[in-house]
Amino acid sequence: MVVAAGHSNATFNEAVQGYKWGISTTTHLFNAMSQMHHRDPGLPGAAFQTERAYASIIADGLHVNYNIVSIAKKLMKARLFLISDAVEQNLQGAYQHVRKADRFTLPDGTLSGSLLTMLKAVKNCVEHVGISLDEALQMASSYPAKVIGLLDKGRIEPGYKADLVIFDKNFNVKSVCIEGGNKSF
Repeated sequence: MVVAAGHSNATFNEAVQGYKWGISTTTHLFNAMSQMHHRDPGLPGAAFQTERAYASIIADGLHVNYNIVSIAKKLMKARLFLISDAVEQNLQGAYQHVRKADRFTLPDGTLSGSLLTMLKAVKNCVEHVGISLDEALQMASSYPAKVIGLLDKGRIEPGYKADLVIFDKNFNVKSVCIEGGNKSF
């Protein structure tokens, strides 16, 4: 089981204690959580300081500024991984998502989700954050696979399942392989 801290107003000390008790990752670093402050570094500061804590980050430039993604990457290295926070429009019920041109919001305009694909997150990391393509791909594959304990995914080598997205230099999907099968676009 993987337990994540996120969407929490935890103080730095509370978050550090949570990591000591077994929380292993942080959901949507910087979003809907206590913020870093010079008097209390909050949940993000605790994630940075806890060597065994991982964190997901939404690299769309809206949820998190690209400069913050860069800072988080420098501090967390292989402990930072990509997540999409993608949702779909829902205009009914208690938790509605209204589709805008570049995001989803609640009816009152509050940011509620992204239009981000994982490939677009990789592209953003390469083009806007300065992360190498190889590293951005690991942030989208092998690092999150490690967090959730998938021992046969996230790498291209014998013994791993061939779940691959083949794309061109402009990040356009050309084909997808699921467990070695191929589907062209």
